[in-house]
Amino acid sequence: MIIGFIDSLSSNKWLSGIGRLNKIVGIIEKTDFTKKDDGTIKIDIDDLYYILTTYNTSNDIEEKPAEAHRKFIDLQYILYGEEKIGYADYTSPKMLLKEYDGDSDIELFKRIEDESFFVLKKGMYAVFFPEDVHRPGLTNKETRGVRKIIFKIPV
Repeated sequence: MIIGFIDSLSSNKWLSGIGRLNKIVGIIEKTDFTKKDDGTIKIDIDDLYYILTTYNTSNDIEEKPAEAHRKFIDLQYILYGEEKIGYADYTSPKMLLKEYDGDSDIELFKRIEDESFFVLKKGMYAVFFPEDVHRPGLTNKETRGVRKIIFKIPV
């Protein structure tokens, strides 16, 4: 997992050489997302696409299951609002909610031992690799509206 502010992503000497990340930063910088509806948008390169989504955070951890992916890396970027996100390594003991579905590339979990939490705010991103179980959409202090982009990067 990697977290940070999107402004520093393109100047990060360790990450800036990754072509897909440069493409993602360019999309974020050049797109007026206020004029776009929620949904899935395909990009013409390397099977890269993104999901634009708007929702309210929740205090109910059961309402927001943890998830893992095998075929795609998630780069989640907050356009507005803030959310608390749970994180654990895939090898952590966990309780399965829904077995892996290859078509939707998702596996869901009820509980994860040793789950850590962090907050993403406007302008921040988090990258989740296949070994990263993550639980987005949780409330930090108070329920908030969140709009974010989830870039799906093929492994």
